[in-house]
Amino acid sequence: MRLGPRSFDLLLHLLKRAGELVGKDELLAAVWTGVVVEESSVRVHMSLLRKALVDPADDDDCKEWITTVPLRGYRFNGRVRRELADTPAEPETRAPASLTRLPVRLTKLVGREADVETVLASLDSHRLVNIVGPGGIGKTSVAIRAAERWQSKPATQAAFVDLSPLISPDHVLGTMARSLGVAADLPDPIQAITQSLAGRDVLLLIDNCEHVVDSLALPISRLLTGLPGLRILATSRETLRVAGEYVLRLSALAVPDAESVTLAQALHWPSVELLVERARAAGAGVFDESDGPLLARISRQLDGIPLAIELVAARLGVQSVSDLALRLDDHMRLLSIGNRAALARQRTLAATLDWSIALLDEDELRVFRRLSVLRGRFDVASALGVTSDGMDPDLAFDALISLANKSLVFFDSDDAVAPYRLLDTTRSYAASLLAQSGEHSALLRHHAMFMLDLMKAATADLPNLTAHDWGDRYAHHLDDVRFALEVCLAEPDAKTAAALVTSSAPLWFHVSQVAEYRDRVAAALELVEQQPEPDTETETWLLTALIIALLHTDTFNPDLGVLCDRALAGALAVESRVLELQIRWGRCTHDMMFRGEYAAALQQSATLLAIAQSWSDPAALNLAHRVSAMANHFCGNFAAAKHHCETSLQLSGSGGRTRTNMVGVDPAVAAKAMLARTLWIQGEATKALETASDAVSRAESAGHAVSLCAALYGACPVALWLGEFELAGKWIRVLRDTAQRRGLGWLRYADWYFQGLQLGTAQDPALHVSEVSDQFASYDAPRREMLVTFCADWVDDGMVARLSRGEGLWSAAEVWRALGRQSELRGVTDEAESFYLRALETSRQQGARSWELRAALSLARLWAGMDRAPQATQLLDDICALATPGGLDLMQARALREEIGRHSPANGSSGIAAGKPRAKRG
Repeated sequence: MRLGPRSFDLLLHLLKRAGELVGKDELLAAVWTGVVVEESSVRVHMSLLRKALVDPADDDDCKEWITTVPLRGYRFNGRVRRELADTPAEPETRAPASLTRLPVRLTKLVGREADVETVLASLDSHRLVNIVGPGGIGKTSVAIRAAERWQSKPATQAAFVDLSPLISPDHVLGTMARSLGVAADLPDPIQAITQSLAGRDVLLLIDNCEHVVDSLALPISRLLTGLPGLRILATSRETLRVAGEYVLRLSALAVPDAESVTLAQALHWPSVELLVERARAAGAGVFDESDGPLLARISRQLDGIPLAIELVAARLGVQSVSDLALRLDDHMRLLSIGNRAALARQRTLAATLDWSIALLDEDELRVFRRLSVLRGRFDVASALGVTSDGMDPDLAFDALISLANKSLVFFDSDDAVAPYRLLDTTRSYAASLLAQSGEHSALLRHHAMFMLDLMKAATADLPNLTAHDWGDRYAHHLDDVRFALEVCLAEPDAKTAAALVTSSAPLWFHVSQVAEYRDRVAAALELVEQQPEPDTETETWLLTALIIALLHTDTFNPDLGVLCDRALAGALAVESRVLELQIRWGRCTHDMMFRGEYAAALQQSATLLAIAQSWSDPAALNLAHRVSAMANHFCGNFAAAKHHCETSLQLSGSGGRTRTNMVGVDPAVAAKAMLARTLWIQGEATKALETASDAVSRAESAGHAVSLCAALYGACPVALWLGEFELAGKWIRVLRDTAQRRGLGWLRYADWYFQGLQLGTAQDPALHVSEVSDQFASYDAPRREMLVTFCADWVDDGMVARLSRGEGLWSAAEVWRALGRQSELRGVTDEAESFYLRALETSRQQGARSWELRAALSLARLWAGMDRAPQATQLLDDICALATPGGLDLMQARALREEIGRHSPANGSSGIAAGKPRAKRG
């Protein structure tokens, strides 16, 4: 049935949530992302859907396909079957996903050996084990030690997912996906995880589940169902309520059962052993026999709760055991009187935290509660940035060090960048103190402004740091940026939200969370558009950011052109050169790479270059020359394309990466990718492969997924044109896996290149050619233009029509050659010769030596079959003399030259048979 794109997207969204009620706001956000439309749009398209689907049959188990629930939303009632799509077999297995490693334990695990053994035994017989217990009981420590032991088994891996920083269950799937090396923003991350981990034995440790437990049941069930080799070890304060869950309730450490014990006797109890171990680490002196009863009493007062013991042990570095026992005893007794309704263990931990906090001075307390706004790891600069408002930085720093010494702030000495963090329990406690302090709202705003300043500094650092060093310095701030954005969008604070979302663009692209960034830009844009006073400049910045994100994630978005026009009008109105530059880049990219409107893109690129040349900014010129290189390449102006690529690379060396030329891809990588394609077409095969390999290596070393996809966009066809099928297969798999994991639109090119690869790797290439031919008319113009360069059988009349309009000129010689092959196979040799000659003439006019070689090869074969061997020989001799070494086409040309010599008339042969099937690629 025929459906419009909006109707189809609505149906697809309903199918994903079959049987569930989906609100109209959700449908509007999903189908009209970044576009302001009336709510009636949903009703209109639902009506069209119902008409297209007609009424259900008797065996469809529903009376109507789609039900409207007034004022609430819509529900799809039919049965939906989900299955993994068949994907073509690949020559080699894909590289395994990178799993997040287990945290490094910095202290000895005390008194938990038996618990660890119990966990391991449970994992042997159950695939889902949940360690349940109250906060501070030691669940995480036991789980990490058990996972360390488990992954020591042969061919077994462990991955770690920490859910404690999450402030919303919406990020559960994304966090799990990232920890398992899969993109966080794919339409179905669980399916992607299942595909990535298929056939592997993995233990997944999911830590701190209690606050998002309702969001875990379905993904855990799906993972366990789809991955027989997967085991899950969870920690939570409550059960997960998932089928097959095996619950282990973790008890507190055993405490001495007698008052009068010696030190040696007391140390047999794990609670005392932990207390002494941590006290010595805090700088406590040597304990003697008389300390035995006091240590035993402290352990009993703390109910053997490890976190409480560690907090109190930190005091023994500055306090005697007798004084500590006396003061703690008084505090515990007072707290128990005031909190009789609480459970004993909750009273103990609350008492310990209250007591630890009571021992802080005013500066330490202020810093402690303010640190609760930081979501994950942090460095000293971040700690001081959010805590020292109205406070002397030196005092704040001293307070931070004191809190770390007292175990209220965790310090990881192995982390050289961001060694501090708050444990989940202490962060929650600190947040409750902040909420009571009256400075909660002000501190959230301060945190947002600090992250805004930090992202501005990060942008300024782009030209000064390598991509790797820049990531080391700033990537760990992503959770804080996300948190600050959510606060600004919820308050709402449109101005700060807009500034933060635009200034943080390099961070989102560096960590390749482009789809999530796209959605946050759209949310900020919607908020800005709702303000009573129009702000054209802010709207234009957000529109530009949205366009850049869409160009990497949603290449078929029909509203891209409209957004580009709207953004360009805004940039011209506010006279912002940077915005105009980036929007014209977006317009050209959209026209060239996605719609195939190369002539219009060439005009845009000329305007863009003129603008950039009018102001002395190397970064602007860099971007302008990259756009001109692309436009000229696709218009068949290969000499000009090469010039612009090389100029862009020269400017990359001087200007580096700046906000101006950072549109998602490393500038040098983008230039090299286009240069590699151009060099090959010009006949410089060896240099083209070297350039392509360098682009890929540069992107891989930076660990930047978007740049890697851009590099492979240029590198894969070069390898295929050269006949380097093994290398091409490797690169295509990397492109496909990277784009799939990150939810990037570059995935479409992997599909194109894989069709070219199968010409050299499929068991039945002729069948593959036929299957692609059957689908060829449904492909868009850019795809058909690429495919005709892989196989001369893949051509249609629509490509000829494009050439007559001046479009698709970069592959024009290949189109004429393919038409010549069609005529030759039909036996119309005069027409075939005419097309081959036209291909030869076109390629020579464009300076496309590789296309010229192919055209000459086809023409020589035709002439040889027409008893015109001398002409064929001369043509091959001329073209081979001009060709640079390397590539399958040159090998075929030389082989044909030898074959013609063997079948010369002097040997009694009538020549090479006209239309004889040859290798189909090229």
